[in-house]
Amino acid sequence: MCRHRNWNLSLPSRSPAHGPCAIPVIPSIVYTTETQKIVRVKPDDIMLALTREFAGITARTVQGTEPGKMVQSIVDAVKSQRVQTSLDRVIVLDPLGGIPAADRSDGAHVFINLEQEYEDIKKQLWIEGLKESDRKIHWALDRHSKNLELMQRALTLLPPTSSAFLTTPEEAAVSAKATAIKRVDLPGVSTRRQRNPLIHNLLTDKPVVSSSLPTARLNAGTGTTPRTTPSTFVKRGMPVSIIPNPRRTPWVHPRPGQKQITLKDPDIDFPCLLHLIEDSFNRPLNVEHYLARIENRIAGIIVAGEYEGGAILTWEMPPTIPISSQGTQEARTRMVPYLDKFAVLKRSQGAGGVADIVFKAMVRTCFPDGVCWRSRKDNPVNKWYFERAVGTWKLPGTNWTMFWTTENAVRDGQMFNDYFAVCRDVQPSWANNKAVVD
Repeated sequence: MCRHRNWNLSLPSRSPAHGPCAIPVIPSIVYTTETQKIVRVKPDDIMLALTREFAGITARTVQGTEPGKMVQSIVDAVKSQRVQTSLDRVIVLDPLGGIPAADRSDGAHVFINLEQEYEDIKKQLWIEGLKESDRKIHWALDRHSKNLELMQRALTLLPPTSSAFLTTPEEAAVSAKATAIKRVDLPGVSTRRQRNPLIHNLLTDKPVVSSSLPTARLNAGTGTTPRTTPSTFVKRGMPVSIIPNPRRTPWVHPRPGQKQITLKDPDIDFPCLLHLIEDSFNRPLNVEHYLARIENRIAGIIVAGEYEGGAILTWEMPPTIPISSQGTQEARTRMVPYLDKFAVLKRSQGAGGVADIVFKAMVRTCFPDGVCWRSRKDNPVNKWYFERAVGTWKLPGTNWTMFWTTENAVRDGQMFNDYFAVCRDVQPSWANNKAVVD
C-alpha cells in the first residue's frame, strides 16, 4: 500500500506584503509502509492519489472488485462526507498538448465528452500507434492515450460538474500581449489579443473555441474566431443516443419502399422528447399534425443525456418534383436532409455544451455530407447558427433564414433550389401557430 508524502498544499494569498503566491511542486516519489523505502512512481499515480485525497476518498471506502460496485462505493463515500469536495478542475500540462484529432485544423480535440467519445478515441489512438513505425511518434501516441486515461479516471472520482484541461506549458505561459496577425479580408497587418487558453478555461470552464465550429473557421485569422491552440477540454459529459445507429445503418437517401423509423420507436421516450421540444421552443406542439407531417420521413433522432438536448432529422421531398415522379429512385436521391427540430432544455441552454454535443453528432456522424434547416429571422439563436453553417440565405417573401452545412451547395444549382423549396414550404406544427407570423 502506497502513501504520498504529507506535503503542505495551502497557498498563501497574494498581497503586496507577502509577494507572489507560492506554488507547491510535488515530486513523484512515495514510500511504502511495509519497507519504509522511498521509490519513484508515475506522476499520473500521484495525480490520482491527490484527486482521491481532495475528494475525501480513501482506500477503505472502496469495496469489492467489480467495476460497477467499486464506482458505486466511491459515489456513496463522497456523498457521506461531511465536508463536500471543492475540487472542480484537473489541469494537465504536457509538451505534447491536446489529444490528437485528425479532423481538426490544429490537430487536437477541442472538447471530449467522455461518456460518448472515450472508448472511440482510445481505440483510435491505439490503431494509429500500431500503424506507426517511427518510435517517437509511437511513444507520443502512447503518452496521449495515458493523458486521456488519467483525465478519465480523475473525473470518475469527482462530481459530474468537474472538468479537466490539457494544454502545453508554452500555451499556459502565453501573456495577453497583442499579437500581429494577417487579416485575409483586409490589407496590411492588424493586431488582436492572444488568449491564454488556461486562464480562459479557469474563468469560463469552457474551451477557447466551440467544438461544433466548422474546422474551416478555425485558424482563419479573421479576428472573429480566436486562434486555436493544441489544448483539450474534457468532461464526463453525457451519453448520446443516435437512432438508428449510423455505424450499422448509415443515414443515406431512403430506398423505394424502405420503412422509416417513427417517434413511437421503443428506443425513443416520446413524452420526454415532446417535453424537450416544447420546453426549448416555449410553445406547445400540435402532436397530431406533426406526426402526420413527418410520417415515413424521419432520417433519425439524436438524444443527449436524459433528453437534455436533441435533434429530429428528416428526408424531405422537394415540392418541385411532380407527385407522379416522387416514387422513382432518381427523385428519392434528391430528397433533402433536413434538420426539423433542434432543441435544448432551458436549464441546459448556454451551459454544459449540450448544443455543441448534439450539433457535432449531427454534422460529423449522421450527416457529414451536409444538412439544411431554417430559422425565423429574429431568432436569437441565429448568431450561433451563422457561425456553424457553411452558407445562409434569407428566403424572399418569408420570415425565414435558410442555413446549410453542405459544401458547394450554391454551385450545385439543383441542390440549392431543392434546399430553398423545402425550407420555404415545410408547414409548422405548433398548436398556437396562428399567434406567430412565420
